[in-house]
Amino acid sequence: MVAEPPFCSDTGWACEPVWEATGNETIARVIGWLSEKPLQIAGILALAYLANRVLRSMIARTGRRMAENADRLGGYMPDGLRTREVDGRAVARAATMSTITRSMATAVVDVVAAAWILAVLGVSLAAIVASAGVLGVALGFGAQNLVRDVLAGWFILVEDRYGVGDTIDAGAPAVGTVERVTLRSTRLRDINGTVWHVANGEILRVGNKSQSWSRAVVDVAVTPDADLERAREILGEVGERMLLDEAWSGLVTSSPNVLGVQRIDPLGITLRVVIDTAPGEQFPVEREYRLRVLQAFDAAGISLSAPYAGGPAAAAWPGGPGGPGGTGTGDTGTGEAGPSSST
Repeated sequence: MVAEPPFCSDTGWACEPVWEATGNETIARVIGWLSEKPLQIAGILALAYLANRVLRSMIARTGRRMAENADRLGGYMPDGLRTREVDGRAVARAATMSTITRSMATAVVDVVAAAWILAVLGVSLAAIVASAGVLGVALGFGAQNLVRDVLAGWFILVEDRYGVGDTIDAGAPAVGTVERVTLRSTRLRDINGTVWHVANGEILRVGNKSQSWSRAVVDVAVTPDADLERAREILGEVGERMLLDEAWSGLVTSSPNVLGVQRIDPLGITLRVVIDTAPGEQFPVEREYRLRVLQAFDAAGISLSAPYAGGPAAAAWPGGPGGPGGTGTGDTGTGEAGPSSST
């Protein structure tokens, strides 16, 4: 047996075979060095790449299955309330969760590969783990809010509390339409155009006004001497005509439900109507319904109570500000009493 060349003692396993095959010391040294740490590192990187691809493929397939079964929504929604908008929302949520999970899987594979490469280079993993523990404790104290926000954001996505396009109440004055949801925060825009950035960990409760379906709630106040039965008939007829109107049939999803008398006071009697609508469409439906009710009541000769008159008419209503028997004060819009309107 030929003795191992001295220069191969500090190189990799391929040095001696290459020396025996070529007799060239330079080539043997280079191949021996490459067969040691660089080749091992290359193997680790290749293995990490393959593991990452396999994990991402498995997660993507799972996400596609979630999207295909998205219309089930956990089995809690009645079939009558399922819509294409609901299916699309669940598909988008499944895609978002799949994307985040793939990113997390990639991060885990990268950390494991990096630790393995450091071990090949001779770096003590025990020292790295100890340092990471100390760093983790320090970050735990300094980044508690960040961790809380990220965890809250994850559960917001998993539990489908809200999504982009939903109208939510995240606590006054942050009430508006969601424009973006990340693991860290939620961005929404209110009716005045103000953009609110809310940390997910700060959202202790949230009201979603447009998830799955919505409901238009309209109160109509008529004078005390109005024909209530006729008024109720008109309210129902107006809603039925909207349901049959091609321009509104896609937004109105149910016949109107005239609940009846909601409130009685000296100024008038309030009747309440509720109408189920497509998600987030309750506000335009309410506005159109009110307009049609005004026109129908005017044609039927039914008068609205004083608060609906507005302006001078409301001010002159008996018992109202500035009217006979009133307080003689007005509202300046600042919450303070304005100057007297009486002479």
